[in-house]
Amino acid sequence: MKTIKRILKIRLMIMTVILITACETDVTEDIDLVSSPPKLVIQGGLERNLTSPLAQQQIRLTTTNDFLSDEPNPVVTDAQVSITDGTSIWPMAHQGGGIYSSSDIILEISTTYTMTIQWDGQTYEGSDTLNEVPLFERFFTEFEEGTIFSPEGYFLKFDTTDPANVENYYYYRVFRNGEFLITPDPGNPQNLIKSDEFNDGQRIIGGEINGEIAFQIGEVATGQQLGISEEYFDYLFQLFTQAGNTGINFGGNPPPATIRSNMINLDDPGRRVVGFFYTTDVEEDTLTITEEQ
Repeated sequence: MKTIKRILKIRLMIMTVILITACETDVTEDIDLVSSPPKLVIQGGLERNLTSPLAQQQIRLTTTNDFLSDEPNPVVTDAQVSITDGTSIWPMAHQGGGIYSSSDIILEISTTYTMTIQWDGQTYEGSDTLNEVPLFERFFTEFEEGTIFSPEGYFLKFDTTDPANVENYYYYRVFRNGEFLITPDPGNPQNLIKSDEFNDGQRIIGGEINGEIAFQIGEVATGQQLGISEEYFDYLFQLFTQAGNTGINFGGNPPPATIRSNMINLDDPGRRVVGFFYTTDVEEDTLTITEEQ
């Protein structure tokens, strides 16, 4: 009986080794992925920033790569791009690297702007409305000791007042020494974008601008509160949720499940676009981190 058990045990061990070895076999060469036509990728939008006015409004156009490609997205250099507010039309000229820009666009609150792109024999169009953002009444930092969930350092805080009886949606951006900071994190849908559903018309004291980013003494910290549309809020929520769960790079290829864009292909609606054309009003402040904040 013991001999039979020993034989069965040996056979089980052999089968386990075979299964483990089989699981480690590289089968990627046996996968035949069907290529699809590249999709147009839109990066950027229109930003009204009275603190640090932009010299030019910029949009960057690229196309998607094959799913397994590690190469940067190919740039689009031969598109015709224009912006309109329903009265004036501003063409955007290609400056190189897929960047289209204009220094003539006039941005006004509560105005809807439409971008039109003509490329590869197709016409794309999308619109967004510029919503006013409340000002910072106080912009400061608070020192917090490190925990298992967050680093030690100085965190950006602000006081402001949400406009009453108006649906407001906000997006928060942080810069360290002029460099934009954002990481794929599951908490981003809650940390970086907010609505005023539960604090309409209220004064916000000590609001956080990305509680994931800590600063150290001597660093220059810039925080922005952006007033955005509900449509852009919904888009960012889906983007941050996917990015946080999959660990993808915000600047790389699009997420595994394409999030619906506000840009529509007028000639072939089934040929979808990646990215979102947005308009935003920006409130911004900057300080250098010191011990006496």
